[in-house]
Amino acid sequence: MSLFKLPAALWAVICCLPALAYGAPTDWASLHCPSNSADGLPTPTYGSDQIVFTVCAELNISAPLNDVYNAILNFQAYPSWNTFVFAVDLPPNVTTTPADDYVGMPMTFHTAGVLPLSNSTSNEILTVLDPANPSGYSLSAWRYDDGLGGFGMRAEHPNVLVDVGDGVTHYLSFETYYIGPETALVLLLKGNLQTEFEKQAADLKAYVEGS
Repeated sequence: MSLFKLPAALWAVICCLPALAYGAPTDWASLHCPSNSADGLPTPTYGSDQIVFTVCAELNISAPLNDVYNAILNFQAYPSWNTFVFAVDLPPNVTTTPADDYVGMPMTFHTAGVLPLSNSTSNEILTVLDPANPSGYSLSAWRYDDGLGGFGMRAEHPNVLVDVGDGVTHYLSFETYYIGPETALVLLLKGNLQTEFEKQAADLKAYVEGS
């Protein structure tokens, strides 16, 4: 029997229940890119269980944390600086970003560099908006929307920012992929995804620093 034809209820039991509820809370401010992509990082929605791989980039940006946070969430400005996600389609009720962003907001990302010969699109849902957590970090995140409630593939992309002093913000951006029938296909593109995440981090740094 094809995995793609497994009953929806069975997939929910096997892999699609968020894992965060079963583990200790994540210390987001202490996270760094793993040395091995298979040693994946947890996400707010799905936690740390059943991770297949993580793509990740991190660097320091010479700008206040709030400026970096707003730049990440200003999806309308992505065409001016982001060579990976070069455009974002937003719902009609969102006229100004980041001011109109909201948890649950659907988005379509237009991306370059993932597929060898063409651009690609990805439907996403904004899952976290936490600009000033009392624990000393900010967190934003969005998850992939496969249209099947996560039965095909679960993936989430958090952005963690930490003020390291002297007007410098540490930026950690990663996407973690979990067990699912579609994940095996994406695994073939892991190298391209890692390259584009690193490019996006460099693009963001240049944009926010004004260089």
